[in-house]
Amino acid sequence: MAQLEDLEHLPMTPLEAALKSILEQRPDIKGKVLNAQELMDYITWMADTFGSSYHLAAKDLPSFAATTDIAQLGRRLLEHPGDSQALQQLASGYTEQKETRYIAEGHDISVFRMFRYMPSHWHTNQYFEIYYAFSGDCPVYFPDEVVTVRPGTVLIVAPETLHASPCFADDCCLLYCMVRASTFEQVFWNQMPPENLMSAFFRRALDSAQSTSYVQFDTGEDPDVRRIMRTIYQEHQQAEAYSAQMLNVLMSAFFLTILRRHEGSARLPRTENFFWKHEFSAIFTYIQLHYAHTSIQEVADRFSYSQRQISRIVLNSTGKNFAQIITQLKMEKAASLLWQREFSVQAIADAVGYSTVSSFYRAFTAYYGCTPVQYINRLGAGADK
Repeated sequence: MAQLEDLEHLPMTPLEAALKSILEQRPDIKGKVLNAQELMDYITWMADTFGSSYHLAAKDLPSFAATTDIAQLGRRLLEHPGDSQALQQLASGYTEQKETRYIAEGHDISVFRMFRYMPSHWHTNQYFEIYYAFSGDCPVYFPDEVVTVRPGTVLIVAPETLHASPCFADDCCLLYCMVRASTFEQVFWNQMPPENLMSAFFRRALDSAQSTSYVQFDTGEDPDVRRIMRTIYQEHQQAEAYSAQMLNVLMSAFFLTILRRHEGSARLPRTENFFWKHEFSAIFTYIQLHYAHTSIQEVADRFSYSQRQISRIVLNSTGKNFAQIITQLKMEKAASLLWQREFSVQAIADAVGYSTVSSFYRAFTAYYGCTPVQYINRLGAGADK
């Protein structure tokens, strides 16, 4: 296993050198994103043509956990490079990559380094995939756009999103983490306060109902983000006691650091009617901080947009209009303050931007279906159970 401090300048492995040499003999394949059958044909051609020429040891291959399907197939192919049945089974999972293939039983997260010079292919995953580059640039293809993952880029790809990730550069070190969908709820969504506006468009961006679902962050040279990702990789490779639990904790720390320091760098997918711009993050951050007293006109003036443009940005990013978002932020903050039981209703009404208690009562009752007092009583009843 390579030392972690070498990840930025990790040399080519014997397997990658072989893959590069082989790929140079197929100019029709290099630079092309393949479908599952084309990749199967390429692997079969490699096995038939070079199976006896390259003698790769198990240490040259990625260390997938022994309980994963891919590890078992890898062992079979090491022993019998021309095993057509094993090749067919390997190809059967190319179109939709399942959790059991790459994530070990009893674990929620797997972490690997992207092979250089292996042709990429269109596929979807059952799990969330998180890309992070230590060095070099690597494109990630989606049907309608290409995202370049550079050092410090964090790219979160949702399940069922069609994509491909070629890695054709000697200096590229790209890690990818596979996180079970159920675990992603714990390590990402649960880190975000319910009243956080950013979570609304993150959820929308990662909604697997969309054809392209991802969120991209630019963490630059943040040493803590880089250090945590190194530790995640090391923990996965060493597989010590309590490794599964430690990986979950580390992934939570990874996301928390990104959200705390780089939330404003978020970029969302391009759609037919919407193209995310960097300044949109600043707009949402401003709304999040000033929702109690801001207006759509004030936001428009501050960021040199028209009210109509701000309305469209908010609607396309969150699925809700500006007034609905403001009401949501006010009500969720009010509910949080009520839960603390340290503030009077008057103080809470003032804090969330209502000039009178009666107007706050009306808005709260319309939103939650009960008055603030009834809400507090329900909280008390729930706590007593």
